[in-house]
Amino acid sequence: MNKAKYDLLDNFKQLESRISEFSQQLSQLTDFTAVVFRLPDIMKGDENKEISEIYVEKFTGVSAIKQAIDHFNLLFLQDKSESTSNKSAIRLPGAICVSTPYSTFRLLQSQLDEINQLKKQIKHIVTKKSGIDESQRFEFVHDSLHGLLTLNTYRTLTYLVDVDTVRFGWANKKVINKVTKEQILNKLQDSLESKRSPLGMTREHWQSQIEQEILLIKSLSDNAVLKTQRPVKVQPIARVWDSAQQKQTQLACANPLIVFAVDKSYEEIVLGDLPDYRATNIALRNRPRSKPVELLLPRLNLYVEI
Repeated sequence: MNKAKYDLLDNFKQLESRISEFSQQLSQLTDFTAVVFRLPDIMKGDENKEISEIYVEKFTGVSAIKQAIDHFNLLFLQDKSESTSNKSAIRLPGAICVSTPYSTFRLLQSQLDEINQLKKQIKHIVTKKSGIDESQRFEFVHDSLHGLLTLNTYRTLTYLVDVDTVRFGWANKKVINKVTKEQILNKLQDSLESKRSPLGMTREHWQSQIEQEILLIKSLSDNAVLKTQRPVKVQPIARVWDSAQQKQTQLACANPLIVFAVDKSYEEIVLGDLPDYRATNIALRNRPRSKPVELLLPRLNLYVEI
């Protein structure tokens, strides 16, 4: 455990330094275009409210660079407003498109690769190397780095080269994963053997509930198709078009994308706008027909095909 904490602190110190170096390089850019969209803060107590509208604030040019630098360096709760929810994700969609000499491109690319590698190492230390149970990760992280925004720390920075257009939109969907009986039973068994119980529920009540859930899953046919369907709140996305590959790619856009113009000018790359989100305006296109399902375990968002 002590070794894992030491490695976490060491990697995080390096990450802060590399982000600072990259931010310094961004602040010195001269040949660029940039656009970012600041989303409204989620206030404490409003985390689970249904979202029907999101109004965005657009920043361009030097102002966008400043917003991006602040966002990349936002790694601790202490840097947020006290009235802002600590549970809500922080997103700053947008893109920074730069033309640089090849040597500068290689430097920035190297810095981004190192930043992303450190982010992955930090996540690996917390989730794997520490050897601790998932329920203890919060204490492990915050004993070492009090107030760390783990999601912001884990999120890698995406960069692209010589694409043609970057346009923005909204995604509002469910995350659906197939699971097996064995996986669910193992998860339930781990909960049964754990000494923790949900807040406000006695250990005996919790254990009885888990035992009933185990019996329910065991009663299913071995051929039963099980799925978890976890709702995901609306989030910004980027749609990137690369004519050389005749390929469109859709990317999650929680951080500003870094777009390098190496064999072309930054002025040739089109950066689109992110419209305000209104749930009534979202059209469902090319939606695959899904098989009917029945809810089995609400707390696990577990369904079975019928």
